Formats: sequence, structure tokens, C-alpha cells
Amino acid sequence: MKRKIMLLIGACIFTVIALTTIQGYFIYNTYQLNEKEINTAIKKQISRLEDTEEWEKLNDTWSLRSKRYAKQYLKGDVTKQNFIKYLSANKDSLSRAMNTYMKKMAEPEDYNIDYSIYLNSITLINHGKTDTLFKGKILVLANDTVKKNQFLSSMGRWETKDNDDEVTMIVKSNRYYSFNELQQTIISKMTGLLLFSVVLMAFVVFLYYMSLKNLITQKRIADIKTDFVNNITHEFQTPLATMDIAIKTLQRKDGQMSPEHYKNTLAMIARQNERLQKLFRQVTEASVMPIASKDIIQVTGEEIKDMIDDFKLSKPDVTIEFKSQKEAFTLSMDRFHLNTILINLLDNAVKYGANKIETDLRITNENFILSVKDNGKGIPAREQASVFDKFYRVEKGNIHNSKGLGLGLFYIKQLVQTYGGTINLKSEEHKGSIFTITIPI
Repeated sequence: MKRKIMLLIGACIFTVIALTTIQGYFIYNTYQLNEKEINTAIKKQISRLEDTEEWEKLNDTWSLRSKRYAKQYLKGDVTKQNFIKYLSANKDSLSRAMNTYMKKMAEPEDYNIDYSIYLNSITLINHGKTDTLFKGKILVLANDTVKKNQFLSSMGRWETKDNDDEVTMIVKSNRYYSFNELQQTIISKMTGLLLFSVVLMAFVVFLYYMSLKNLITQKRIADIKTDFVNNITHEFQTPLATMDIAIKTLQRKDGQMSPEHYKNTLAMIARQNERLQKLFRQVTEASVMPIASKDIIQVTGEEIKDMIDDFKLSKPDVTIEFKSQKEAFTLSMDRFHLNTILINLLDNAVKYGANKIETDLRITNENFILSVKDNGKGIPAREQASVFDKFYRVEKGNIHNSKGLGLGLFYIKQLVQTYGGTINLKSEEHKGSIFTITIPI
């Protein structure tokens, strides 16, 4: 089952990654499509700007100046090197005129673009001989500061022929535009799609999470049920084993037993029978807070010792020491609840590897204090906050010598809280544990 859950988690992660990849691909394509649409709209905007007489005059200004310079160059009055300086001298005035023109022609739906023209080359053909006046890239005019992210709008080539001088001038130029707000504009157009995609992916992840959480919860419940069925005999092991030993003692040594021994053995059977019946109720009432009994009972150290001796009959390899500062004391508590707390603490110690247990009972003016110290394997610090939870076990499965349901410490805590007391745990791995119960008297 665990393997299936891990495979399912892997499949869910793969599906989420695949869906994210596909969605990212579609978002990217949508971004590209929006970018293409905006660029197309800008080119139409530029075409409208270039389709006026005023624009023709601006464009002719630099081209006529270039033509005049070419004639002077052919006469030998100027050089190629001075051509760039010549164009640059008139660039600012042309750019200002271009900026004014674009503001005047702007429409509400237009994009706020920057426009520029670059001269690439001027070739002169004089009486069949070809001469290159300029070759490179020089800015002729721009309506604003030239930006880095320029896009090619169009490529121009025109030629003029002077029939008198038999001179042909071929001019090549490129026109560029830049739109600094392109990315922001596209994202603003895609805001709805992006929000929907994020919400959809979050919803899918949430559905996967809830499905896996419910599956794991169901698995945990199934494991608890299986553990309950497989290990239910653990809760009844101590009284049954004690009764079995007592019955066998009666069967084998009936004629050899003293009246006192016989009476004690029958009393032992009676005590364990009563405990067995109450254990059934404990299991069925584990989800209900026990009802505190405020009847004042007289408890003796000998009675506590009898409880421990009954437990030791089924655990002959375990050494249990008992210390009590008083021979007898009174307590407002159900006798069965006291027995349950003590036996469950002892049983828990044995279950986790203890072969030596020290039980200490102290009575103060205000509190009844019971501590159980063992030399077992101890409880890791990360587990200590959970050991009192219902059905919680430090180690799962059937790896313990004594099986359990994870009800012992849970029920002890319920009982202690019912009587207004507290239970504390101090433990260190491989060094054992100390459980201390304090109940007001």
C-alpha cells in the first residue's frame, strides 16, 4: 500500500509538472501572438505616419542634402570623411521636426513609439564607374533618444539620376521603431489569462493534495484497524496469563496448598477476572473520557505490591522494585483506575525493552505522586509529544515482543486528567524513561 501511495504521489507530481509545462507553452505562444499583433499595429501606425506630404518633405530634406553633398564630392570640393559630420550637423533639427510631426499625427489608439532612420550606404555611378560615398550605419533622424530594443520597420532603397552629369546615386536606408512598454502592454493584456492559469493550477494542486491526504488518512485508519485486530490480545494478555498460572497452580497443587495460599490464589483469579471485564470496557470506551470516582478508598502499600506481583507472574524475566514512604493512605480515586495506570505503565516499560523497573510512590499533603522508571530503549525526543495520542505507537507494525494498540498511554492520560492530575515524561534514547504521575488529593 505504501508503494502504491508513493507511486500515486509521483504520478501526481508528474501530472502537475506536465500540466504546468503545457500551460506555460500556451502562455508563451499567447505572449508571442500578442507581441506579433502589437508589432503589426505599430507598423500600420508607421505606415500612416509615412503617408503624408509633410513626411515626404521631412524625408526629402536629408536625402536632398545627401545629393548636394554627392555633387560636391564628385567635383572634389569635399571628402568622404566629412560626410558623416555633414549629416550629423543637421540631425538635431530634423529630429525635432520629426518629434513635432509625430505628436501632431498621434491618435488615441496609437502606441507611444520611438522612430528613427539610419543611412546604410550611398553609391555613386559616374560615367559607368562606381564609387561608394558612404557605407556603414549612421543615424539620420529620430524623434527621441535612441533605445536599445529597436525593431526593423522597413528597408528603403531609392536612386536618382542626373542626366546632365550622367551620375546615378543609389541610397539604402533602414527604418526602426522601439516600444519600451511592449512587455508591460502584453502582460496587461494577458492578466486575465495569467490569473486564471494560476488559480486553475492552484486548484488542481489543492485537489491532488486533498485526494492524497484523504487516501493517507484512510490508509492510516485501515492500518489502525488492522493493528487493532492483530494485536487486541495484548490488552488482555496480562490478566489472562495471570489467571492461567493461578488455575494451573490450583490444578497441580490442590492437595498441597495451605488454606491461605489457596485463598490468595482464588483472590488473584477474582482480581484478574474483574480486571479482564473492565479492560473490555476500556477498549470500547477509549474514545470517551472516563468518569472520575470521588469515593475515598483506603490503599495500602501491600495492595500496590499485589498489583505488581500479579503483573510479574506473566513477566518472570523482569525485575520490579517498589518503594513507598507510607504503609497506607487514602485516595479519592477508583481502585480500578489506579490499577490501570500502574499496570499500563509497567507494561509499557516492558514493551520497549526494559528488564528492570523502579516504581516509587510518594504522598505529600497535596498530591499523590507515582513514578515508574525503566532501563528500556527510551523514546526519541521527536516522538515524546505524540506518545500520549490515541493509537500512536513509537514503532509501527508487529516488531514488538509485546504487541499493543497504542491505547495504554492515551488511556492513562485520560484517567490522570479526569482526576485533575498531570503526567510527565523524561526519556533519552538507549537510557530508559521516567513517567511521573501527580494527582491532587
